[in-house]
Amino acid sequence: MIDSIHQPETVGHDSERENSLQAKISIPEDFEKILCDLRNPKFYLHNPTFKQLLRVPAEYVVDRTMAMYSNVNLMAALILSGVTSVSLTPVDVSSISADKRTLANCFNLLAELCMTINALNVMFTTYILLAIAAEMPSTIYTFLSKSEGLTFIYFFATFLSGILILVLGVLAQWLHGDAWAAWTATIATGAIFLTTVLHFGYTMSVLMPIQYSGWGFFASLNLFWGKEAKAEAARQGRIIASEAESHLHVKKDHREGVRDEKLDEVVADLTKLLHRALPEAAEERISHISQQMANEGLVVVVLANAARKDAKLIYQVLGGDDVNFELRRGERLAVINELLEHE
Repeated sequence: MIDSIHQPETVGHDSERENSLQAKISIPEDFEKILCDLRNPKFYLHNPTFKQLLRVPAEYVVDRTMAMYSNVNLMAALILSGVTSVSLTPVDVSSISADKRTLANCFNLLAELCMTINALNVMFTTYILLAIAAEMPSTIYTFLSKSEGLTFIYFFATFLSGILILVLGVLAQWLHGDAWAAWTATIATGAIFLTTVLHFGYTMSVLMPIQYSGWGFFASLNLFWGKEAKAEAARQGRIIASEAESHLHVKKDHREGVRDEKLDEVVADLTKLLHRALPEAAEERISHISQQMANEGLVVVVLANAARKDAKLIYQVLGGDDVNFELRRGERLAVINELLEHE
């Protein structure tokens, strides 16, 4: 009777264990290159979001990937709804004066092109969403590791469509407005476009430089890819790469820091140290920092001995530009204080 009561719970735990193992997948052979690219971001035309999503835990990665494509799908659908009527009721060229017929033909052709791009974008991103909804996290991780170039066209199509809408607006002014209004629209549209694009590029380079490394090509053509942006992108990339390693299977020769058989013990000691030093920190953050410190080869006993000899050195080690975790100044001091009391 007792066995029959406890059996379902055992089965449930086994099922959870199996699901956990399925979520921790074997990464494709080029995963080491992906991690290298994250840690050393370069400025070129690509979509860095795919690599960044590798850091997302298995229970969230499907929803996050669907949300990304849902945004593209929604944007394409909104543009399609606005441009369809323009494309299906083209300007009657015969009613336009001879000197403006070329503009009218360009207007009709661009409207048709814009409608076609977004109709196909909506259709195929919808199919991608349906496929993602049916997949397991293990498949999604493989998809993300390979799809940076394969599905980039759907993201580029939304940018191109936005440009076409602006051009259609300017052409409409030249077709139906006076010359002064057409020139004003042309200059104002160009100025607003350049200002907005440059502002977007600068904002991305400051707040999310690793995103700017891919999308900045559209925004400012490398204008804001300076020393500070490169350093911050590299710092963010190292954190993303380490977070990806923490919940995905990585071959032993790819893992940095202490040996795998010692890793759990080192992480447990670091977790206890961080709990004492940072009692108000969230459990998830403590777990992440201790895991990354272990991956960097940082061991409590070694840190404690080094802190007694040179606390300033440990302060620099815990806050260096090349570490995969982030401790604020006060937190570093609290950790050092705890290390000095460690026996």
